[in-house]
Amino acid sequence: MSDPSPQTAIHLARAVEAIDAQFGEGFARQHPELVASLVQSATIESAVATGYTAHRQALELAEKIGAETCETILKLKPRIFG
Repeated sequence: MSDPSPQTAIHLARAVEAIDAQFGEGFARQHPELVASLVQSATIESAVATGYTAHRQALELAEKIGAETCETILKLKPRIFG
């Protein structure tokens, strides 16, 4: 089995911490399926947040390019149409 990514290791540590805090010391070790489901949920949540960030950045860039294109066309309009 390969080493987990640093982010997965963080999710794992936080899941164990949260489960033991909620149900008592050692509960996470006795219920690995609960740990796995929390790690999976945290990983999905992180991936969605990353996707939203990338989407927002792409939209901002598209808006900037669109505005610059419109400005350029307006500046060239007199040259093209007289």
